[in-house]
Amino acid sequence: MLIRSRAPLRLGIAGGGTDVSPFSEEHGGVVLNASINLYAYAVIEITDRGLIEFEATDRNESFSCELTDYIEPEGDLLLHKGVYNRVVREFNAGEPISLKITTFSDADAGSGLGTSSTMVVAILKAFVEYMNLPLGEYDIAYLAYEIE
Repeated sequence: MLIRSRAPLRLGIAGGGTDVSPFSEEHGGVVLNASINLYAYAVIEITDRGLIEFEATDRNESFSCELTDYIEPEGDLLLHKGVYNRVVREFNAGEPISLKITTFSDADAGSGLGTSSTMVVAILKAFVEYMNLPLGEYDIAYLAYEIE
C-alpha cells in the first residue's frame, strides 16, 4: 500500500519570526505568508519487512532500524523520526509500524520557504490518510508545530 501527500511551501512576506516563541508569547505575532507552486512530498509504503525506513531523496539521506515504538531523535532525518514517534505514541497506542517513508522537497532546506514545517505537514498528512485519523487542517498544522 502506498499513501502519497504533498504540502505547499510558503513565501514569508512580512512578520517572519514574530510567530516564534519566546517573542510571540511576550508580544504576540502577526505574519503574512503566501503558498507558492513548490511542494514538499511524502510517500508512506506499508511493508512487512519489520523495519522502519526513512529516505529523503532530495538530501540523499536515509535511516533504517528494526521495528520499534520510539526512535532516538539524533543524527539525520529528525523530522521523520519526530513525526513517527508522535504518531505511534498518540495515534497507534504505542504499536510500531513497519513502513518506509520517502520524502522530497522542491526547495532546499534553509531556503526560507518553510521547508521543514511543510515537510512535517506532508508526512503527517500521509499518516492521516493511512490511519484515517480525524484531524483537520488546523489540527495537522498545530501538531506539526508541536513536533517541529
